[in-house]
Amino acid sequence: MDYLIVSDAHGDRGILEKLVADYRGRVQAMFYIGDSELKHDDELFDKLLPVVGNMDRDSMFPDDRLYQEQQVKIYMAHGHLYHTERDLTQLEAAAKAQNADIVLTGHTHQLGAEMIDNILYINPGSIAFPRGQYAYLKGTYAILSVLPDRFDVQFYTRDEQPVDGLKVSFSR
Repeated sequence: MDYLIVSDAHGDRGILEKLVADYRGRVQAMFYIGDSELKHDDELFDKLLPVVGNMDRDSMFPDDRLYQEQQVKIYMAHGHLYHTERDLTQLEAAAKAQNADIVLTGHTHQLGAEMIDNILYINPGSIAFPRGQYAYLKGTYAILSVLPDRFDVQFYTRDEQPVDGLKVSFSR
């Protein structure tokens, strides 16, 4: 099963519309990890499952979300409430409390995927304002593939091209 993960559009509704249209029917679910700066009742969120970010002024977004399928439990939180700009300690505690297999987070605008204590943490980077060593890509998102024996994470650019060298696999 494949999942779209996108975060930190900061008002760029157009890119979210494009991703939703292009991935509809191709992925099991689409996750939005905060800082859209849109209203919670925007029709995009009929398809994208959102959480609140620090720049979202609509208090109707959930702070976090737990998504569960038969094969996987995914915990989502933007990261600002867990101070992920400093470290993942508080987010790790929340993930363990939820018994999550995977954690989706944003906030730092820096893409990454790493396994910590048998939990996979994924930050898709920012689709609008990336930071860090991959800022030159001008925006990224991720596709998570959940397989019986592993998790694959492929990062993509705004124009939906896979980034060479940015596909990682983790054993389950």
